[in-house]
Amino acid sequence: MAIFHHIIQPSVTVTHSSNTHTVDLDIRGNNYSVSINSGAANIIGFSNLDATRVGKAGSILIQNPGSMSNTTITMDPGNAYTPGGSTINFNLTASATAVLTYHVYASNKILLNYVGKFELLPQP
Repeated sequence: MAIFHHIIQPSVTVTHSSNTHTVDLDIRGNNYSVSINSGAANIIGFSNLDATRVGKAGSILIQNPGSMSNTTITMDPGNAYTPGGSTINFNLTASATAVLTYHVYASNKILLNYVGKFELLPQP
């Protein structure tokens, strides 16, 4: 039986190219961080999806800027699958944080689940 103590996966900062934020599945680590660009049409996508990545899973932290004026966020559909094939409705609130979890299911399928609009739990 293996016992793992305090295994922390590094968080990889995703740099954009022309407002396309590409999560490179070849990079060591399972967690990524994307900073959305204000006033731009942002696209989140994946690269290096192949049979050697099957089973890789993690989270992508999405941080909105302080101003979301004229800002959009979309997914590059590529090989991405969502529950029911639904479009992801990204939270476009200024300074909001969201999490996009992913699981590489097959060499041509990545499963996604989006959770946004985080708020502080009600205080007693």
